[in-house]
Amino acid sequence: MALKALDSEDITVDNTAGGVGFTEAKLEAAGVIRARCSVETAQIRTQTDPNVTLLAGSIGEIWNIGDKFIVTGGDDLRNFKAIRTGSTSGKLVVVYEGAG
Repeated sequence: MALKALDSEDITVDNTAGGVGFTEAKLEAAGVIRARCSVETAQIRTQTDPNVTLLAGSIGEIWNIGDKFIVTGGDDLRNFKAIRTGSTSGKLVVVYEGAG
């Protein structure tokens, strides 16, 4: 199946306890099946486990400036959270993709 970009956004990844997620309204758009992400300004930590409260020093995957990753599937998209690891907020560029 070919995918096409349906929407996009820049997310500021700060030190909000529990992390910041994707914008719910963008996820609810018809046909969104994955988010293609690029880390632009500072190291971040991500988690998709709804049972984990994301903190800067908690478990999760570390992403550095220039890293790219994809989040796929409804549950992971809804449960995705990101938090900065240091004193500088990160910028996460997200392209939401779906059936084309």
